[in-house]
Amino acid sequence: MPVSRRFVLGSAMTLAAPAVFAQAPDRLRLVLNFQPDGGTAAFFVAQSRGWFREAGLEVTIDGSAGSGDAITRVASGAYQVGVGDIATLAEFLVRNPGSAPRVVMPLHDRSPQAVISLAAAGIARPADLVGKTVGNGPADGASRMFPAFARINNLDLAGVGRRQVTPQLRDTMLLTRQVDAVTGFDYTVFFNLKANGTKPEDIRVMRYGDFGMDFYGNAILAGQPLIAEKPDVLRRFLAVAARAWRDTLADPAMGAAVIKRQVPLLDETIEAERITFLRDNLMVTARTRALGIGTMDLGRLREGLAFVQEGFGMPRAPTVEEIYDGNFLPPIELRRVG
Repeated sequence: MPVSRRFVLGSAMTLAAPAVFAQAPDRLRLVLNFQPDGGTAAFFVAQSRGWFREAGLEVTIDGSAGSGDAITRVASGAYQVGVGDIATLAEFLVRNPGSAPRVVMPLHDRSPQAVISLAAAGIARPADLVGKTVGNGPADGASRMFPAFARINNLDLAGVGRRQVTPQLRDTMLLTRQVDAVTGFDYTVFFNLKANGTKPEDIRVMRYGDFGMDFYGNAILAGQPLIAEKPDVLRRFLAVAARAWRDTLADPAMGAAVIKRQVPLLDETIEAERITFLRDNLMVTARTRALGIGTMDLGRLREGLAFVQEGFGMPRAPTVEEIYDGNFLPPIELRRVG
């Protein structure tokens, strides 16, 4: 497991005066669904503007090896909050109902899970993967859901070569043709390839959502102890996160500049494009324009959990009540986008 950079954050929300939190701040540990980039810039915007600290919070943020890793860390109690893929959480919850985190604020109204390849590989539909080698990560959401994607699309995995790749080597192995395709999040792999000099027209993205798996993507997750024991701390954290996401989506260049200061090796222009892509393709939709980011359609969630059950071959699907707790959502004024 890679050693992640650690960022100690202080930040604030406008709904409370700083004097209200004159006592020592409440400490939270947040684990991301991957390493920091434009896709998580909002949390660093909160850091740079001091919003967590003004909300009476001291937040430590770590990267991870992927959604599966992040979910496990929150379930273990090592982290109180995290960012993770909802479908991956569903599979984890069925196996670990007593410790699984809960979704407390969805972020992606559409899933970013995809199979990404180069044009020369000739991969446009699931059947084209037969005879090809696909690089899967050890813990990210798209890799965890790849067998479900195959099952739903009647793709016999016996005919597909699968090679486990680390997050650090995934894109390099694709570029050097050691694998024909990789599983990952579209906004991560696409822009990583572009940053490495690949022309956008040479990149092929086969989104799970276009092949029978229309579902939510990443969400903010909370551990069960935090929900039960410190609900006010969770509410304050989500209020800051919502405000930070709203401002970051409104000004991708600002978010890119913030994440560049935290991770100097990132390309600021690429990160601004990544945030813009995230906004226009995954987060700002007709639903979220009307009801704000963090909106959860319970009927859609229930339908999505059913096909996650089918895809994973799980004995049952989690209930909506098991996986989602919407009691901590901030006011719509903090969540409105568009």
